[in-house]
Amino acid sequence: MKKLLFLLILLSHTAVAAILPKPTTESYTGGNFIITDKSTLVYDSAVRDAATYLLEYLPFKRILSSQKIMAGDVQLTVNKLLDSEEYHLVIDSKNIIITGGSYAGVFNGVQTLLQLLPAKVYEKNCKLPVAVPQCNITDSPQFSYRGFMLDVARTWISADKVKRYIDLMSHLKLNKLHFHLTDDEGWRIEIKSHPELAEVGGFRGGDSPVFPRYGKFYEKWGGYYTQQELKDIVAYASKRNIEVIPEIDMPGHSKALGAIHSDILCSYTPDKSITNGLEIRNVWCAAKESNYALIEDIIREVSGIFTSEYIHIGGDEVNMSQWRKCPDCQRLKKEKGLENEKQIEDYFIARVSKILAKYEKKPAVWNEGIEGGLLPKSTRVHGWASIKKCLASTSKGYPTIIMPGHFFYFDMKQSSSEPGHTWAAIFDAKKVLSFDFAKQGFTAEHLKNVAGIEASFFSEIYIAHNPEKSDYLDYMLFPRLCALSEVAWSHERRSWDEFYTVLKESHYSRMDAMGVTYRLETPKVEYKDGKIYATTADNSTIYYTDTRTGRSSKYTKPIATSAPYAIEIQSFRGTGKSKKTGSKEYFARLKPAVTVTSSIPCSEKTPMANAAKYSNSIVRTTRAAKAGDWIEYRFAEPVSCREIEAMTGHIYLRRCNLLKGYIEVSYDGKTFVKAADFDVAGATIKPTAAVHALKIVATSNSDAEDQIVIQSLKIK
Repeated sequence: MKKLLFLLILLSHTAVAAILPKPTTESYTGGNFIITDKSTLVYDSAVRDAATYLLEYLPFKRILSSQKIMAGDVQLTVNKLLDSEEYHLVIDSKNIIITGGSYAGVFNGVQTLLQLLPAKVYEKNCKLPVAVPQCNITDSPQFSYRGFMLDVARTWISADKVKRYIDLMSHLKLNKLHFHLTDDEGWRIEIKSHPELAEVGGFRGGDSPVFPRYGKFYEKWGGYYTQQELKDIVAYASKRNIEVIPEIDMPGHSKALGAIHSDILCSYTPDKSITNGLEIRNVWCAAKESNYALIEDIIREVSGIFTSEYIHIGGDEVNMSQWRKCPDCQRLKKEKGLENEKQIEDYFIARVSKILAKYEKKPAVWNEGIEGGLLPKSTRVHGWASIKKCLASTSKGYPTIIMPGHFFYFDMKQSSSEPGHTWAAIFDAKKVLSFDFAKQGFTAEHLKNVAGIEASFFSEIYIAHNPEKSDYLDYMLFPRLCALSEVAWSHERRSWDEFYTVLKESHYSRMDAMGVTYRLETPKVEYKDGKIYATTADNSTIYYTDTRTGRSSKYTKPIATSAPYAIEIQSFRGTGKSKKTGSKEYFARLKPAVTVTSSIPCSEKTPMANAAKYSNSIVRTTRAAKAGDWIEYRFAEPVSCREIEAMTGHIYLRRCNLLKGYIEVSYDGKTFVKAADFDVAGATIKPTAAVHALKIVATSNSDAEDQIVIQSLKIK
């Protein structure tokens, strides 16, 4: 009787879950199938790993290969008449049968089955019996390439954490991990014939010749993957239907490599006076035969680690002024009849592509890599810079991965007041879901050469968010990665309202169980009649903090306050959280007239007046800073305020900074008194009187750049 009562309760709590990404067709009969401790998992031998994977989530006591199924069994089987990633999921009163066109199809079906189970299944402690709604789902992807690029060069991410993101990708039926392993800031892959590349280049700062950048300026920090760790990652991903595509970025983005092997750089002496004596060149010399020998050593070993038919070899943002100054590259240009430096890059990539072919690999490049016009159409292009570049690549007949920054770069801000880049756009999951090929100008001819869709996360900003402990990466990826999966998989995707309903009613709880710190929509906040009103549309719990005292409380009714500027609002639901927000008074800034001067000359293109605009306009100087350099802000009229925040470097990005110094403030316009120490994160002062002027004074050299960036003050 107790068991029957338990089953009735179980069934009463069973509801049809919305599958994400949206399946091609799905129908539900209203009944349920009960998986019990007597159910057997039966599988074809070709999908043994998928069966083992399912066992991580569902504790079948019996698992058998190639047995005729009986009532109550769950079967995983292959039908080669289906497309490779296509699957059929049939659940009736007697059985669950997942049929896929290959291992990939069966695995996709397993992911759909998991979404039909209670969300707690993702905690890997599902208790039996459990009910699953009877249904018939036929599904296949729109694109065979559904990718995510993870940059581990700028911010080191451990192998275990990479595996976690592979798991999270697999739940969304994403199937390509583009693994950005090398860049200016680090070399993350063991090369046994050249162990110094990883052993030295995997770390920056301290006694490493690779200079610190973006954060952690005062310690030696980093890491790298051994070849065995990478093989484990590849195998782990393969069992989850994910292909790992390595990227060895060249000929640019190679500062870390150049710091270890300066002989890869061009044969001229650069002006180091503007960099405080530091070498900041980052481009392989295209004319040195020794460079191609080193590249072959690298590619030979990389090819032995990764099973992907492609190796991404970069080709983006090459500083070709280094080739223009190089006598060897100019001689090569003349000897080969090359018309310009873009064709030098073509020559370089063509040489590297021949090496790849020797090891049975194909090249992938960023969209700049084909602009010289000489690369064969077998080259796969990743269109990152713009829709225009994607259209150009597909028009030329190159298989192209569509990943323009203003839709699919998940290092971009999600709102104007959150961390992230802004160079492409500010966007959230709604913008991702809105991507439409036709509206972006893709014709049927263009679409013939669209190989797939990819999102990316470049990790410059991540390092400043305590990556060993923080949830910043989760917050930046989710739910934007959920929207990406729907765009890449679903033939007919949901509207935003439908998609948002799926998030709130089904997928938030799944991400809770997965331990994902996803981003909630921002609460709406209004201040009127002396009270702050806050609401949310997702049943999250709202808290408010008085920033003057640091005290936080649960929001239960409108907040009576005469200081709305000091009240910060944030909502939480499960493991999700919103950004910190407030009323318009909370965001208000003073913008007094100010004149900005500095001991460091600025670029004509970014004059000092930019730092007086109180906008995202910045000043770029023409050299790095030295100890003793200063930046002064002098107000036209004395300014009475609560606080002043002063920073150098790019907004939300610790690059082109003064590293150490102090802030002086003048209350009479003549004498200055020290108000605060200044470090790479800047400083905030709370004036004791009206301020006439403020000065930042450097006590050390700036970071490893040829300039610093000067920003406007933030005054409250």
